[in-house]
Parts: sequence; C-alpha cells; structure tokens
Amino acid sequence: MLVDNSVYSFEFQLDNGIPIVSYYADSNDEEMLHLKFYLECLASCEDIRLKNRDAFQLSQLAEA
Repeated sequence: MLVDNSVYSFEFQLDNGIPIVSYYADSNDEEMLHLKFYLECLASCEDIRLKNRDAFQLSQLAEA
C-alpha cells in the first residue's frame, strides 16, 4: 500500500495506492483524520486492493 498525493507514484499498481490531498499548512486540514478512518476500515479487509478499487475508482480514470 502506498499513500501519496500524486497518483503517478503508484500508477502501475493503482489498486495498491491511496490518494491523499496535499498539505499546505492549513490548520483546518482534516485529511489525516479521513486517512486514519479509511486505514481502520482496511484493517478488516482480506485484500485491500478490492476496497481501494471500489473507493477510489482509479482504474476507471486511467482507462478514460
């Protein structure tokens, strides 16, 4: 699993990647809280690739 703000970092294995919004010193930024919740959801998954495929649909973007 790779968490990155650039999809290019995991473009050859899209289902292994978790895209995240860039951080720019915003005190109201809650992205890490969202990531924490998502990672907790993944803890019970047998194959995170299936969950990522449904959650982010990156392969559909790549096909377009």
